[in-house]
Amino acid sequence: MELAEVVGHLTVLRRFPVEPLSGESPDTALLREGGLFGDRVFELCDCVTGRSLAADSVAAPVLLSYGARYMEDLVAEELDRWTRVRNPDGKEFLITDAEWLSDISRRLGREVALRPRKEVSPLRLVSRPTLRLAERTYGAALEPARLRANLFIEITDGKAFDEDKWIGQSLRIGEALLEITGGSTGCLLMFGAEATGDVDLLRGLESIHGHLGLELRAASSARLRVGDPVVLVD
Repeated sequence: MELAEVVGHLTVLRRFPVEPLSGESPDTALLREGGLFGDRVFELCDCVTGRSLAADSVAAPVLLSYGARYMEDLVAEELDRWTRVRNPDGKEFLITDAEWLSDISRRLGREVALRPRKEVSPLRLVSRPTLRLAERTYGAALEPARLRANLFIEITDGKAFDEDKWIGQSLRIGEALLEITGGSTGCLLMFGAEATGDVDLLRGLESIHGHLGLELRAASSARLRVGDPVVLVD
């Protein structure tokens, strides 16, 4: 018999089609192959070295000023056709349009390229109580571009880091069953913090418990919706 307890609800969904650009906040999204479909399926790399720009602190301010989104929340195929990239001036391009890559290359002063990512990105979850503690420690609201979790949940009467107690269990969010695989070090973006001088503070937030947030794996294909109840399953 499955024992279950409602612990809160899903407040925000985040999806990042192109790593490490800023992403989007759809009202609903699909889970497939263990993760959020369409999340981090492309990445930018340096044309000379071939290295991903996901951890390039020098390029960070420019890259975070670009955003990627899908034209349809429940896009399930032909990602190239449905993906748009927005530059800092607000102009949108089809992801297949080389003009936006030229635009980034010009701003960075080096040539960059887009390529598909091979691995499925893990789902990342963080609770609102944990974020509130992080912001009190930080001394200000954390910039949305720094928050790289996919799922933000409000815990009923919860405290910061209460979600850590769930590691090894499962969550049911709406119709989706998610296995909690461990703590996450990817919910808070560190690269680019050097430019603002707050990298040590940001790392300190994660070091409180060794991580900030959780990593999860979807047990099956399903749909998530903002407002879905979050149920802890033994």
